[in-house]
Amino acid sequence: MPSIHVLPPRISNQIAAGEVVDRPSSVVKELVENSIDAGATAITIEIENGGIDRIHVIDNGYGIADEDCETAFLRHATSKIATANDLFAIRSLGFRGEALASIAAVSRVFMQTQTAEDELGTIIRYEGGELVEHKRTAGMRGTSFEVRDLFYNVLARLKFIKSARAESASIGDYIARLILSAPQVSVHFLSGGKTVYRSSGNGNARDALLSVYGIAVDRQICPVMFDDGYLKITGFIGVPDLARANRSGQTMVLNGRLIRSNALSSAFSRAFDTRVLVGRFPFAVVYMNLSYAEVDVNVHPTKLEVRFTDEPRVSRSIVAACSEALIRSYVPAPERPVDPSPPASGTFYVSADAQNIDLRAPLREVPHTLRENGYSGVPRVPTFRLPAREREESPVNDSVFLSKTSDPLAEPYHIIGCAFDAYWYVQQGETVFCIDQHAAHERLLYDALMEKRAAVVSQTLFLPEDIRLMPSQTEVFEQNRGALEQFGYVFSDATETSVTLLAVPQVNGSALKGAFLYDVLEFLSGAETARSNDWFRDAIAQAACKHAVKAGERLSQEEIRMLLECFRTSDMLLTCPHGRPVTVRFSRTDLEKMFKRIV
Repeated sequence: MPSIHVLPPRISNQIAAGEVVDRPSSVVKELVENSIDAGATAITIEIENGGIDRIHVIDNGYGIADEDCETAFLRHATSKIATANDLFAIRSLGFRGEALASIAAVSRVFMQTQTAEDELGTIIRYEGGELVEHKRTAGMRGTSFEVRDLFYNVLARLKFIKSARAESASIGDYIARLILSAPQVSVHFLSGGKTVYRSSGNGNARDALLSVYGIAVDRQICPVMFDDGYLKITGFIGVPDLARANRSGQTMVLNGRLIRSNALSSAFSRAFDTRVLVGRFPFAVVYMNLSYAEVDVNVHPTKLEVRFTDEPRVSRSIVAACSEALIRSYVPAPERPVDPSPPASGTFYVSADAQNIDLRAPLREVPHTLRENGYSGVPRVPTFRLPAREREESPVNDSVFLSKTSDPLAEPYHIIGCAFDAYWYVQQGETVFCIDQHAAHERLLYDALMEKRAAVVSQTLFLPEDIRLMPSQTEVFEQNRGALEQFGYVFSDATETSVTLLAVPQVNGSALKGAFLYDVLEFLSGAETARSNDWFRDAIAQAACKHAVKAGERLSQEEIRMLLECFRTSDMLLTCPHGRPVTVRFSRTDLEKMFKRIV
């Protein structure tokens, strides 16, 4: 049996670095938090090659005294806590004393620092955890920390680093949240010499939010104000239309610290109740102030996870604060007036200038059915194709759930009625079909896009539309720009944080503008399928669900008849894109068995 021995400090530091520093964004986070704890009011972050080659953080904080510089690079060396009791009231962002030792162990580090009391500053260099230089020099107050060749001496870790673009996006997302969490700090972030973010640092949370998400969201956010003596909550929530496909639009700040909490994220959703679609997540940037004794931040080395003494009370407060903000501030925009005259028999109408397809709003111009497009020109044919497994027949094949082999709705049939403004009953011979109107319309829209049953044309926008992107979405956009352009989008040159739409695809008279594009990019930013060929299918499925008529929306018999005709004359699958059945079949025999007429 091998003898037990103590690992050398160099090895133990590299092991410890795996908990604190797992990618370039971790390095940026640790260095920036040190800067804020040092009282910095201005921080500049520069990266090259996604931070793998170089990370440079400059601040105007207190600086480090010369005699403390080498000590700062020792494990568990910190100025932020002194006793065990301090762990129960942590006021600083950092406190573990592991960051500098971990970073120095896996990179080449150059630090220059000076305090206001010193006439000279200090230069110190580490390579792979070993001190190679320590000298005095002229300088100015603050600290400049440069990290080069990250993981150059830990190749096993380096091979798990993602592409430079992905790492840059991860750092950019963190910097965006940093700007939101510390509006009192001026932040300038550059990637490859180009400015990505620059905040004023004037302490105004709204200005910080707009510097990240753009001026367009200014009219879509509601201020949050709540204080019950135990917990104070301020910040902003987005109107329901600003809801996202994932939680990327939610930023939670507790006592100045960025945190992550599934319980609080669920509280945001409860506050919005039925105002947002299932599968959508509210937009929120909230600042919580709570007694330091009521929260434990010493849970994980990343310090993102926290424990509350009374988490249910905090969650209830989030629900109350956000609900009240919506009621107080949000008034839905009035619906577009429509011609009250009834539509022609058997025809669905679509609004050419609307984002959502409206089955009941007649146009004053030429009517169009769901399967037709009223715009001339040669349709663009994107390269996206439905995967083979989507073409397989429904695996459900019993006496209740309908399968394609049953040749549904062959003539003659007639509509019996509708239940709950959602489910239509159709009799055909000895069979009754119960049809979910939302699932049926969702399948039609999905197939119209994926199978090109409707012509896709590109419509030039009278006013170009600017779309503000998070860095991770910019990465996804660049990866898929060609496919999006083939689908009908026309873009101007994109920047690190935005893209301008000059023209958009139009399907069945519905223009797929910025909201649709944003849904696609946001979905891809957090989806594992972004690395497969199925990404467009999954994004289209979400969009079809969002744009389809909903349960509870009343349709006329002529409108539902058109849906039935589309299914009767096509080879569409009788499931929605998410796998739910479009229709359920009951034979006369099934009903008579239910009522015990036969056995």
